[in-house]
Parts: sequence; C-alpha cells; structure tokens
Amino acid sequence: MTQPTPWRMACELTLRRFSDADSIRFWGIGHEVEGAYQPIFNYRFEHTYAAVLLARWLAPATGADLDVVECAAWLHDVAKRLKDLQGKDTHAQDASAKVEDILAGTDFPSSKIAAVRHAIEHHVGLKLTKRLEPLETACLWDCDKLSKIGAASLIHFGCISGAFQPISTGEILKRGEAWLDLARTITACFNTEPAREEGRRRLAFIEAHYAQLRREWSDPMEMTPP
Repeated sequence: MTQPTPWRMACELTLRRFSDADSIRFWGIGHEVEGAYQPIFNYRFEHTYAAVLLARWLAPATGADLDVVECAAWLHDVAKRLKDLQGKDTHAQDASAKVEDILAGTDFPSSKIAAVRHAIEHHVGLKLTKRLEPLETACLWDCDKLSKIGAASLIHFGCISGAFQPISTGEILKRGEAWLDLARTITACFNTEPAREEGRRRLAFIEAHYAQLRREWSDPMEMTPP
C-alpha cells in the first residue's frame, strides 16, 4: 500500500479542492454529505486517481522514477476545467506553473520538480508521431491515456453522459462506438511495452462491451433476415 506522504497529501488535497469546486460549477448542483457540499460526480478527480493508480504500476514496471510519474499524474490536470472551450487550451502549462507552489514545504525532492513539470507539459494529445522522452514523461502520457480505456473509463463516461444532450442509451452507444476508433489509435501510440499490452487488454474489453450493447439495443424487427 502506498504511504500517504506529505507531498502526496498536498497533491490530493489541491486537486480535490480544485476539482470539487469546478464540478459543482459545471453541474450547477451538488449533494450535502456529512455537512460538506459535494458534486454529483467529480470526473476530474476520478480520472486523475485512475491515472495515479496506473502510475504506481507502470513506473516500477518500466524502471521510471515513481515519485516523478506519480506526482505528475496527481497534478497533470490540476488547472483543467470541465468543458472549458474558451480560447486556447493551456491547461498543461497552467498546471506545470502550479507545481512548485503545491509541493512547497513538503518532502518532495526539489531536484525532481523539473522532471514533473516536463511530464505535465507534454501529456496532452490523444496520439503521438514519436515516442516521448524521458521515460517519466512517456509514462505520464501512457497513464493518462490508459485511464481513458477500460472498465473504469466506462463508469466515468456514463456518469458524464448527461453533459452531452440528448442523453439516451442509443446516444451513449453511438458515442461509445465512435470513441472506439480513437481508442484504437491511442492504443497504437503507447510509449512503453507494459502500457501497450495493458492497452490491448482494455481495448478488447470495451470493444466487447459495445458489441454486447449493440446486440441488446438492436431492434429485431429492423434487422435484415439472413
């Protein structure tokens, strides 16, 4: 079990505060839980935590620096707002600029901050034309994109479907099948071999999921007889 070190707690707390507030802004509604106002679904935190879990697996599997990859995973989207379509997307640069302040006074090695910032600044985009370097930067890209493929990603996708109107099973199926083409492109772009292997497993899972959903949601009366 990963120990809750001061730097990890600082990263998680900063992300939680930012993403909770942004989720409430986005949804315009929340729930009161034990005296605290919480969003109906905090996509940014859930996605980030998925990336963190992957970082804790992928960094040791590839020999990358775990501190760098995990810290970058915690903070890579700490400045990204939900459905913010105004102007140029600068969330990677904005998140990078926050790193030193977030880690100030914690036990995170100052000598590794530059590597964290480099990884964050290069995590954007859903496809690559060449492998990223150094290894820690490559691992963050892989973790970020792997978190968008698989069982957990289906939960995240379903929970935010209400943001895309109209919402229906048919629309979710349509968007999911469209996403599969991009998921295949992502899987072909992973930097590291462990990520490529895991990506293929996850891709097969979501392909099977949408194939099953298609079978369940097809009207027999509209099917062409064999």
